[in-house]
Amino acid sequence: MKKILLLCLSLLLVSCSKNNATESLNNSSPVRFVYNQKYGLFNPETKEVVLYPRYSYIEPFSNGFALGITGNEGDVCDIIDTSGSVLYSYKTEPLSHTYCYNGFFYFVNDSNESYYHGLYNYKGEQVFKSDFIYSMNSECIITKEKSNYVFLFFDNKGIKQKKLLLPDTYSYEPFSNGFARFYGYNNDEKVFGMIKSDKKIAIPPKYKQLGAEFKEGLLIAEDENSLYGLLNQEGNWVIQPKYEQLLNYSGKVLAAKIKNWKLIDLNENIIKSFPDNFTFISDFVQNIAIFSLTIDGSIKYGLINTQGDFVLNATCEKILPNPDNGYWQILVNNKWKMFKENIGLINTEEYLDFSKVN
Repeated sequence: MKKILLLCLSLLLVSCSKNNATESLNNSSPVRFVYNQKYGLFNPETKEVVLYPRYSYIEPFSNGFALGITGNEGDVCDIIDTSGSVLYSYKTEPLSHTYCYNGFFYFVNDSNESYYHGLYNYKGEQVFKSDFIYSMNSECIITKEKSNYVFLFFDNKGIKQKKLLLPDTYSYEPFSNGFARFYGYNNDEKVFGMIKSDKKIAIPPKYKQLGAEFKEGLLIAEDENSLYGLLNQEGNWVIQPKYEQLLNYSGKVLAAKIKNWKLIDLNENIIKSFPDNFTFISDFVQNIAIFSLTIDGSIKYGLINTQGDFVLNATCEKILPNPDNGYWQILVNNKWKMFKENIGLINTEEYLDFSKVN
């Protein structure tokens, strides 16, 4: 009982301290950037580099802290604050993804003594332990007890008393705004549905694929004929399944394909049509998505907005998703640069101030 009480108390101890380091950016997050194939951080207000690029990857900031990963996914991880200072380092087994949510950091222990999954806080304190963490997001953690999946809801203060148990009839993803995607099998074929946090099935498991979450109450779905449409939260078609592909629903527009790609609104009015060599690549982030053009067998990447305008022409060998503060990381002529819509193409070396870091 005493161990349980100590665990509960430790779960409430997370990064809420107001030290100078974490307030150095007025509680905003620095921007991740790539330089010489490594990730670093800079202050978008002053353009000063606060962390010289040295990581294979840096997870997005969460509650004022981020995870810098050395080597492969997992391996040695540094918990860093907004000033670029390393607060704690730990080693974890290589993972398909290194979770970092609400100021908690996922790890896998595979020592000779035991194998388990858990979470650290920014102080490096182990605040959660489980035989296996199946998945997590900023709302909940999925573990398992006997024949039930257990959803533990949490925020930056720790694990809440609320938890949800669902039988392992299906496999589940974490809840997002009251809904979770799940899947089962029908004649050995995977089928997807959506379940609500009251355990009622909102969309039955009969679709070949579903979007990960509702956006503005709507969800992309693939029917049994491999055609795509848009469902509402009651499982009714808002846009009938007639498209070969349907991607990048931003809450306003969709990227739809019948022979060639088009940008359409929710009334299926065509905003813009694109040639055969054009492909949508990513979701819209801050109303901008990645696209590609194939010319003479060569693929180049650019950026497009929700009006169908190219904000960056297809001149890049690579564009990383998930920009910070509107800064996109782009590879042009084998050199990493940046792009921001109100600035344009940015030469990283000239734009940033490297003088105050080693």
